[in-house]
Amino acid sequence: MKTKRCIHKIKNDCNQKTTFILLCGKKSNKKGYRNIPLTNITPEVTIIDFQINTILDNYNDGEIILISGFEHDRLVSHVHKKQYRNVRIAENKNYDNSNIVDAWKFALNIAITEDTYIIHGDRIFSASSIVSPKVKNSHVITHDYNKNNYDLGILAKENRFINMSYGLPNVWSEIFFISKSDFNIARDALNDYKKRKIYTIESFINELSQKTKISVVNKEPSDIQTLKDIK
Repeated sequence: MKTKRCIHKIKNDCNQKTTFILLCGKKSNKKGYRNIPLTNITPEVTIIDFQINTILDNYNDGEIILISGFEHDRLVSHVHKKQYRNVRIAENKNYDNSNIVDAWKFALNIAITEDTYIIHGDRIFSASSIVSPKVKNSHVITHDYNKNNYDLGILAKENRFINMSYGLPNVWSEIFFISKSDFNIARDALNDYKKRKIYTIESFINELSQKTKISVVNKEPSDIQTLKDIK
């Protein structure tokens, strides 16, 4: 009988599956819109390549779901050409009329109940950001401390999540880990977001923190880079 081999030595459980949801988006510039995941960070490597390779290099059975919309066919062509394993692409055909909460809802509704990372498509991350976290419960990841932060930040006490809001100095990495035990709670909240008046990601995570413990994991700025940092 063959034994399953873990790629990364510090993995704790080879049999536990992990799902990675990568949200593909677009960004406007002077020339119109561009597909963020297909932005080159080297002549041969795009952001989506870097993300997928970082995951596959560290997870034997990790499933990757790309949520696409803008330039869907171009993204499909690129991914299929690379012949990545364990990658599925789901097209949100209503992306033009969808907000980010709709995208998270769409993603969790097509995923199975497992430990799940939701990662926004405009950032690259180190293996240490996703491999065998010491914190096993649901958690947000911060990657910088900036008193002049104008993006979403985290308020925490002793690494326990208290609140997410714009302007808080602990900068959210836009990576969110949902434990298997919290998956259905999170999915139910997103499916009911209009009734619950959850219209932003921060309001979703804030509400989820009232139902389950959410921890805060701090990383270095070098561990997670945004499109702005890359360029």
